[in-house]
Amino acid sequence: MRDRDPKHHLLASVLADNLDAGRALETAILSGKRAVSYAELAAAIVRGAAEIDERFPREARVLIASKDQLRVAVALCAAMQSHAVPLLVDPTSPERLQAIATEWRVAGALDTECVGAWLEESPPGGFDFTPRAVSSDEPAFWTFTSGTTGEPRAVVHCHRGPRAAFDAFGRHVVAFGPEDVTISTAGLPFVYALGNNFFFPLMAGGTVILPSDLLLPTVLGELSRHGATLLVAGPWSLAGIVRLASRSAWLDAIGRLRCVLSAGEPLPARVFVEWKERFGKEVLDNLGCTEMFNSFVSNRPGRARPGSLGEPVPGFDLRVGEGSPTPGARGELRVRGESRAIALGREGTLAPPAGEWCETGDEVEVGRDRSLVFLGRLDARVKVKGQFVHPVDVERRLGEVEGVAEWAIVVERDASGLTVLVAKLVAAEGASRADLVRRFLRRARTRLEPFAVPARVDLVDALPRNVRGKLERRVVER
Repeated sequence: MRDRDPKHHLLASVLADNLDAGRALETAILSGKRAVSYAELAAAIVRGAAEIDERFPREARVLIASKDQLRVAVALCAAMQSHAVPLLVDPTSPERLQAIATEWRVAGALDTECVGAWLEESPPGGFDFTPRAVSSDEPAFWTFTSGTTGEPRAVVHCHRGPRAAFDAFGRHVVAFGPEDVTISTAGLPFVYALGNNFFFPLMAGGTVILPSDLLLPTVLGELSRHGATLLVAGPWSLAGIVRLASRSAWLDAIGRLRCVLSAGEPLPARVFVEWKERFGKEVLDNLGCTEMFNSFVSNRPGRARPGSLGEPVPGFDLRVGEGSPTPGARGELRVRGESRAIALGREGTLAPPAGEWCETGDEVEVGRDRSLVFLGRLDARVKVKGQFVHPVDVERRLGEVEGVAEWAIVVERDASGLTVLVAKLVAAEGASRADLVRRFLRRARTRLEPFAVPARVDLVDALPRNVRGKLERRVVER
């Protein structure tokens, strides 16, 4: 018999501990003009859990998908407190949501419109909240991988997973505290945002900002209005902020940030440098995966470097290739830790992860200072002119090219059926497109081995990205 106790529930750390510490009337969530205290959040969760249990049978799978981040957060917590199992999904097309519901035999979707009613009635100041008794390795919620390099996979997280990730990344790297006010450019279905802009700050007794939408002007406005201390973002949105942040209020607010995180895809050195020069802020690039819930490699405050993922996060064990991450090692990155998911699934079938090590599918190299450099996805590595090449590594080595806002290296077949690299360029605003291709190729020939130089350069209006801001390489390569 597994030990079942309310203290094992994820919401014990997120809510109950804060109520016990006297934070009932302190603000947990800011969303537009709405401020939700810890007591109000707990009361809404109790009401929501009762409604969910009345509607769905025990252990039913319920779908949560909405663009309203406040409603998503409350619905997720209410479903965790109920006897149902929540599936947190990106709010994509109705067809995609129906396909997920069918594949995973979902009992129904949770109408997030009802969350407003759960939040209406104010609880007494001394509101008591007791999480449901669970075991630490019991399923808490599901998420889904982004699918940028393959079909999305279902990932089942247990109650101990986010807590272990907080003890590792949240404490040792970010050092979340009760004074922190966090905001993210990504939505909660992305576990990187779910951890760093919801679970982790609340575990520390802080406050999270959940904007009404994730458009960058909205995020910057909320960041400024509420005095955020920590920004959770990705390279694409960080580059966008450099272009957009012109208002003095926004610039002042960015200047007051104590920490800026980047993950989801490699952080270009150009963006790192632009943030240092424009805002005086270093960006902490870090690497994680949905299966481990959060990041296990990260730069550290005060010593972040462009082009580097940083060092292993305490609490995780890493392997590069077949050995430890020693200088000069190169190969697939493997990781193990208490935050690992308890089940993975595709095509309607769930299974426990194989072995104790999580195979990330990423190839990395360890530098002399023991920091890790991301080379690319193993399944994206191709052989060009007899040599293995990572498109992402080619992008990194090219560095900044004047007049290019962003670019991607993709793989195509030429007229003879041979594998070639093709560069897709988006011209910067106001840049002359006339000689952009020539300048790009000139830089490529001076920075790359001959086999890695793109065979063709295409100018495009934009690069396709999913709702999490990640580049969809499969779409680019079509």
